[in-house]
Amino acid sequence: MALSLGVLTLCPACEEDPIDDGKTEQPGGDEEKPEKPAEDEIDWSKLDSKATVRGVVKCSGKGVQGVVVTDGVNMTRTNAQGAYTMRTSSATSKFVYISVPSGYEVASSRGFMPMFYSKITKATSADAVQEHNFNLRKVKQDKHILIVLADIHVRNRAMIRSTDSNTHEMCNPRNELDSTTFRRYCLTHLRSYVKNLPSGVKVYGLNLGDVSNESHWGGNYKGDLNNFVTVCERGGMPMQMYTIIGNHEHDMAATNLLTDDDSAAELAYMNTFGPTYYSFNIGKVHYVMLDNVKYINNVAGGEDRDYERRITQDQIDWAAKDANYMAADVEHIVFGWHCPSFRRAPGTAADEAPTKAVLDLYAAKGLPMTILSGHNHTAETVTVPGYANTVEYIHPSVSGAWWYFPICADGAPATFTRYDFDGGDLTYRRSVNFTYTNEQYYRIYNKGQKNSAGKKVLRLNVWDWHTNWKFEVWENDARVQDAVLTQVRMNDPFYEEIHSKTGNNISKESFLNPGKSDHILEYLPKNEAATIKIKAIDELGSEVFTLTTKIE
Repeated sequence: MALSLGVLTLCPACEEDPIDDGKTEQPGGDEEKPEKPAEDEIDWSKLDSKATVRGVVKCSGKGVQGVVVTDGVNMTRTNAQGAYTMRTSSATSKFVYISVPSGYEVASSRGFMPMFYSKITKATSADAVQEHNFNLRKVKQDKHILIVLADIHVRNRAMIRSTDSNTHEMCNPRNELDSTTFRRYCLTHLRSYVKNLPSGVKVYGLNLGDVSNESHWGGNYKGDLNNFVTVCERGGMPMQMYTIIGNHEHDMAATNLLTDDDSAAELAYMNTFGPTYYSFNIGKVHYVMLDNVKYINNVAGGEDRDYERRITQDQIDWAAKDANYMAADVEHIVFGWHCPSFRRAPGTAADEAPTKAVLDLYAAKGLPMTILSGHNHTAETVTVPGYANTVEYIHPSVSGAWWYFPICADGAPATFTRYDFDGGDLTYRRSVNFTYTNEQYYRIYNKGQKNSAGKKVLRLNVWDWHTNWKFEVWENDARVQDAVLTQVRMNDPFYEEIHSKTGNNISKESFLNPGKSDHILEYLPKNEAATIKIKAIDELGSEVFTLTTKIE
């Protein structure tokens, strides 16, 4: 029997197909309305009689063809009527969700969370097929801006500023909750920043995980995931923001997760943000979001909270389907996951073997690939070995030194990062310091700096720096043709200064100890008394800054 499905809540109008606003009298009055045309009817029996889930993807009441639908295991596309069916098992799938197609958006929950998924709340059966329908709205987005935030760590914890007169001024106010600091510093600046972006260009957000801290979900703190959502909602998060699960979104009450299935620790995340791996499309860019935290926590009481940094096989299997179903007109692939996969500096990274297994699936497309990650609370840019035109950007923490003060251990300030895409081209990238505007792109050390040979040098901490940046140098207005800025691994002196004046027994937090920065550059002048001018040009050919200084 043919069944005509309707979606209860219609999306905003597609540009070429406006929806009635309910205020205009429709022609026909009380006349009998004609039957729906045959093409609007869906004969589900002709699609798959053994399906357990089905639905329709619509825009302005019309089915949208070719939308990719998945349950995290299976994958299919909608037909000409926007209909799909799948043989989904509730034993292995918690959601039915779509890969939002290019040129469309979904509605947002709580003002900023994209509703691209539907929860499976009961056992699936071919005898009682579940319906999961989706609505889209049409948008222009070939040019779009992506704002990336990492490691926000809102815990509802009061950062008790030391009463010592020696406490550094950049430490947060006494007894202010970190959630308040996040709203006051980051969200206020973010709203203003987004408001002043070019008009007519769509802006989206990507949160790279660790928005909270599972150790503060209960007790007096109540800093759980819903609290983070409430903080963003009340603080006016100014863009639709996709989210990735981090290690601190795993429930510490779940223990002994020794198999690849760590879903018991992910329930709180899934109940708040949806699937832990998924894809979506914006303009000519295909975004692939994966979970590369395999939680273990094999000590009773949740005191261990141990995890591996790797992508599980079920995600690799799903990614193989996603790569195969990817639209033919995609021009750039962007991956997002929490833990860095490749490092320029020594340190922890995700297991490269499963990461490369994923990259191999998409590399066959011959497209540029970009990886966005966080976790380390430091800034780093890596050209990925073995893959043409592939770069990983590791992002500083929004929380800086976990809200003690707004600077990360490598000296990078607390930032969010902007990416501009024009079609498939990444045309602009820049970290935005929202707490210390006098140091937007670099910090300069021009007093008392000497190299290993005892020569006076100029040092710059340039957090967005990559090895393929170009620097032009002048001394006393004369261009230095063979000028070289050399990377030196050392602690950032400003971070050391603030850390030593923070109080609050910060030294007990060993992960906040000063660490050698990956992006401090040293210039040895030919004339140490000269006025030095340096122009920095990034990997995209954009001028980042020009500075003029003297060495003291």
